[in-house]
Amino acid sequence: MSHSVDDSLLKPDAKRIHIETWGCQMNVADSEKILSLMQKENFQLTENPSEADLIVLNTCHIREKARHKVVSRLGVLKELKQENKDLKIAVAGCVAQAEGKKLLKQAPTIDILMGPGKIDELPRLLKERQDSGSQAMAIGFNKPKYDDEPSGDLSCQQSVDVTPSLFGKNEISRFVNIQQGCDNFCTFCVVPFTRGREVSEKPEVIYAKAKAHVLHCASEITLLGQNVNSYGQDLQKNGQINPSEAGPFVDLLAKVASIPQLKRLRFTTSNPHDLTKPLADLFAQERKLGSYFHLPVQSGSDEILGTMRRKVTVAEYLERVKWLRDAVPDMAISTDLIVGFPSETEEDFQATLDLIEKVQFCFSYAFMYSPRKGTAAIRFKDQVPEAVKAERLARLNKLQNEITIAQNEAEIGKDREVLFLYESLKEPGIYYGRTRHFRLIRVASRRPLVGELAMVKVDGANKTALTGSLI
Repeated sequence: MSHSVDDSLLKPDAKRIHIETWGCQMNVADSEKILSLMQKENFQLTENPSEADLIVLNTCHIREKARHKVVSRLGVLKELKQENKDLKIAVAGCVAQAEGKKLLKQAPTIDILMGPGKIDELPRLLKERQDSGSQAMAIGFNKPKYDDEPSGDLSCQQSVDVTPSLFGKNEISRFVNIQQGCDNFCTFCVVPFTRGREVSEKPEVIYAKAKAHVLHCASEITLLGQNVNSYGQDLQKNGQINPSEAGPFVDLLAKVASIPQLKRLRFTTSNPHDLTKPLADLFAQERKLGSYFHLPVQSGSDEILGTMRRKVTVAEYLERVKWLRDAVPDMAISTDLIVGFPSETEEDFQATLDLIEKVQFCFSYAFMYSPRKGTAAIRFKDQVPEAVKAERLARLNKLQNEITIAQNEAEIGKDREVLFLYESLKEPGIYYGRTRHFRLIRVASRRPLVGELAMVKVDGANKTALTGSLI
């Protein structure tokens, strides 16, 4: 997606930056960081790439053919460079990290290439490109600095720049990155190679960022990390924090939730083997966390989970589901699923369908297995034919859709607390929000609702959303 800002806000002498963001919520947060950096260099955001002095493609490498998507987009932008010789194009994100010099050679249109761990270097790279005339590149991962004395003071009045939301329509819900990288090395996943090992931001910095967003109209904060449940373990190991028995992530959630004006606090993504009972119990104690948990499982087969190196069995996963629903009986749980992983048999796949039936996920992000360069799974034998993958994915989606529709229709007639996030751009007076269970709901109102927490009676439902009326 591309991002925009009101052109009336542009300074007369400002240069213009156009940012296109692909992939996960962490990339959205990274793009906001890029904008914040470049605003200090007198750049302002524009939605029109033909007006830009700098175009940034912030890329994702999770799915197959990610590099082809980047190269294709660069081919389109090449025409703009021919019209504007001063235009600079930067490729950032996970494709930049994974492809590096190969991508630079293949696409001379690129002026700057930087991995997700090198975003801070964009101003320097831009100057290097202008001074030398050569392509500038920064990839790799910065080593965490654990030399500072632990402050432990989460109430510090740290100065934090709040960048305008890149969603355009939504300042109410904001992202805060709390952790980069992953230490798990699942055999299908490129994240440890594109984002590095786990490095946690200090809790006082996270608290200051969240508070700054709330003071600038945010009602909801989502804390982001590749494996948020393991947040702070590196800080604890290096003596930077002294967490309670509940653990550093639970401590962090409790502190951020204490911000008075904050109405909702969410987080993603969780790895089930790091989900603790104190974390589940916190949902019963802290209302701002809502009644929803995204808990990726990937497969319902212990054999496949072992091959994936997921560090959790189906029984252990179900135990964690029980913890969550013991804390909040109507907890809505979503998941991620991979269909057609190497060596997956029909029996393995049926085990995944059985797990969906047993847990009753509110929805799932399901994908056919996609081989990724550099991962262990690309070398595995018994690759599943594409036609078999597609057929299994269709069966899985059919089952999940039936469950999702049934759950949504069961909401009809119920009163739900809704945080309203935005007004429809196409239909003024139509507002969209999320229930405590993270279900999208559509409500008509004559008065503004954005940012408001209000009770709604649900009067309609389909697979994707509910409809309701203000009580």
